[in-house]
Formats: sequence, structure tokens, C-alpha cells
Amino acid sequence: MEPERDQHQPEDAWESLPIDFLIKILRDHDLPISTLLECRLVRKKWKEVIDGPELRNRIWKNSVIVFHETTHGENTAHFCYRDRWITSKLTFGDNELVATDGGLLCFGDRLDNTFVMYNPVLDEILLLDVPLEIDGKYTVDTIFSTYYILDYKVAGLVVDQYTKNFKLVLGGLRLGGPQFGALQDATDRRRTLIYDSTTGTWSWGIHPFPERIKDTRTRERSVVCNGCLYWFVWDSYLLIFDLEEGTWNTLVEESKETPRIHLQMAAYERHVCLLGRNWSPLEGEFELRSDVANFLRSPIVRRMDGALIRRVRNVYDRALIRRPWNEEWDERMDEAMDEAVAEAMDEAAIRRFIDQWHLPYPKVFNFYATGGRDAYFVLDNEYTHEVVKYGADFDSIFFLPRLPFHPWVETSGPIPPDPWCAIIPSPRGSAGQGWITQQEYVAPLLAGGAGCTTPETFEIYMKKAKNLRW
Repeated sequence: MEPERDQHQPEDAWESLPIDFLIKILRDHDLPISTLLECRLVRKKWKEVIDGPELRNRIWKNSVIVFHETTHGENTAHFCYRDRWITSKLTFGDNELVATDGGLLCFGDRLDNTFVMYNPVLDEILLLDVPLEIDGKYTVDTIFSTYYILDYKVAGLVVDQYTKNFKLVLGGLRLGGPQFGALQDATDRRRTLIYDSTTGTWSWGIHPFPERIKDTRTRERSVVCNGCLYWFVWDSYLLIFDLEEGTWNTLVEESKETPRIHLQMAAYERHVCLLGRNWSPLEGEFELRSDVANFLRSPIVRRMDGALIRRVRNVYDRALIRRPWNEEWDERMDEAMDEAVAEAMDEAAIRRFIDQWHLPYPKVFNFYATGGRDAYFVLDNEYTHEVVKYGADFDSIFFLPRLPFHPWVETSGPIPPDPWCAIIPSPRGSAGQGWITQQEYVAPLLAGGAGCTTPETFEIYMKKAKNLRW
């Protein structure tokens, strides 16, 4: 005889768990983002809690480092916060990563008029086709009535952190014509084209693109800070676009000081920060040079005086001399010093110790941040790459796991775009804009168009086929 069931006993204990307890478990245990992504798939209730406002400001403010890899026809993206790397295969061709912001990655191809927005948390994409003609102006050059060249100088993306609506800005777009090479404007005047996800439309910007840089092109991605987009152009121009006013501004360095310093730019602590790329030594820091003076005229741009780099480098040095490389090395290190001695050493003494033992010390670094106080450093140790995350609140660094990919980009042509970036992932996207999963995107192609039962699915098939034509 089956025992009588308690009428008050729930069939599913997880369903009966009070919402406050569930929020506390997911919010207060410092779960890595990779675990939270898996928790979202457990049940609808968990997904609503993780995506909801109770956890949004606590969990989805942590940045992750991203590496975009295109090798041997494979297009992948690698993501890491602290505990492990997550690899996502991208099905929309080997397009270039042209812009990032607000948890979105924007991919494009200058030989195409389609941009692909990608949300890695949801694994969803949104196809943005630039119309061939807007208000009587051609946006592209047409080749063989099929292929299009979209000739623009810079691309920038900005995402509203509350609504998740976004704008994609194409600066310096050359007006095209119905035939390749046919100009509509004899002066070759460059225009600004803006996509607004709120309305789902493209429109021309009113303010003209700066003439002084119309003949230059950069593959550096934009930085978003305090309502403006920033680009570096050949280390000589700081290009600024005010999103509210729709106006362009350019700061030009005209110093003849040589050798010119190679700069990198990132949004850090709500400023646009300029840094050199040399990890050591810090003597002759670039803020003392005259060839960056004009850049600093912008009130939002600040010099990095070496303090951040020095703090991170000191923490890295102390961690470096205590890291276990192998058993023989551990014995030698134990004989040479203990942890207390390492902590007591000053910067100069640590450097002498590192040089004496020939440790693999980084010489060049790339700096990535998303506007807050945390930052990532990709360190080039000549024979290997290492990624560390710096937390300013605790003045500490975390060594990310070993890279599951080769970070070197081999090319015999022009300098490739930077494959690294930092984003703050978001489980939410702008609603009602036609987002689809990658599986939905590739399904019509796998079926050879046979699975296209509606005009919408056939359109997806045609766009996918066009993206893979090369």
C-alpha cells in the first residue's frame, strides 16, 4: 500500500523556495558569470531572478575580457571573468569586430552592407542592413549588382544601460553610386550615418565629418565615455563625437618630438585614459612629453601618470616571484627567499631579483576596461601571453586561466584589428528588434533554403548565404 502523501508537501522543493532566499543565494555567494549563465537555464523562475533588477546592479556589472579569433575559416569568441574561459562559435562568417559596448559585440565587413549585433549571454544576433539609398543619397558602391562596398572611416557603438537600446554610428561614410566608383558628390564630402534601435531606422547626421581626417582610416575601436564616442587615428588625432549634440570634434597633436609614443586608450574611472604600451621601465613616462599635450585639452581625457601601471606592476612582481613554475624552481625559490622577505622588498629590489633569476617578465601590455575601476592587462612575455585582472578596490590582481587559444595574429597584409576587448555582459537586449538565436540563424542555411516556410525565414537564409559568399 502506497503511503499517504502529505497534502502540504510540495512536489518540487526548488519551486517552494522563497524568492528572497533564492535571490540571496544567487547574489551573495560571488558566483562566477559562467555559473550564472548555467543557472539561467535551470528553470524560468531562476532566469527571471538572475535577469531581474534585484541582481542586475550586483551581478551584471562585472566586466569580462573577450578575444575574437578568426583562423582557418573558424570564427569564435572567447570570454573569461575569473574562473574559466567560455568559447562561443560564431555562425555569421569571419566578419571583423568593429565596435563593442553594453554587452554587445558589433561585427561588420567593409565589403558588405550588413552589420551583425551579437549578445553573447543570450547567444542572439540582430542583422542590420544599411539601405542602399537613404533620402536620395546612395550609401554604397554597387559591384555587379550584388556586392556592395561600404566606405566609412570609423564605427562606434553606444548602448543605453537601462533600456538596452543602442546607436551604431558610422563616421566618414563616402557617398556611393549605382555603379562602382560613381560619386554623387564631386567634393567627396564624408557624411555620418546613424542607426537607432529605438526606431529601427538609419538616418544621416547633420554635422559634417572632419575634413582633416577624411583621407585617413583607423581600425581602432571606439571608447564610450560620458555621452561621447572617442577614437584614436594614427596616434595623431583624437576624434570625438557628441551623441546628444550630433557634432564632431578633433584634437590634433602637432608636436615634432621623436620618437612618437604609441598610445592606447580605454575608459577607466569615468574618464578616457591614455597610456603607453611599455610595461617597464616607467622612466620617461609619456605624460611628461609634449606630443600628447593637445589630447589633454579635452576635459574628459586624463593622463595616466604611471600610478595605475606602477601599482599593478608591483602587485604583479610580488605575485611573479612566488608563482610555482616547477619543482626545481620551487626549491631554488625557497632557498632564495620566503614570502615575508618578498613582501619587505621594495620595487627596485624586486626588479633586481627578477633580473637575476631571469623570470619571464612582460615588456609590452595592452590595457582594457569598461569605465569602472577594474581593468584587464594582456601581458606579452615574448614567448607567451598572460591575462590578469586588476581590482582597484582591493589593490589586487587575479591571474586568469591559461589561454585555450593562440593569441598571436599572423598576417602579411595591413595591421589587423585588435582581437581583445572588455565588455560588461547583459542578459537583456532591446526588445522588438528582430533578435534571433544563432541556431535560428543557421537553420535555413543547413536546410538549403528548404526550411524557409515564411518570407521572414527565407530572408534570413538569403542574408546568411550572402554573408558566407567569400
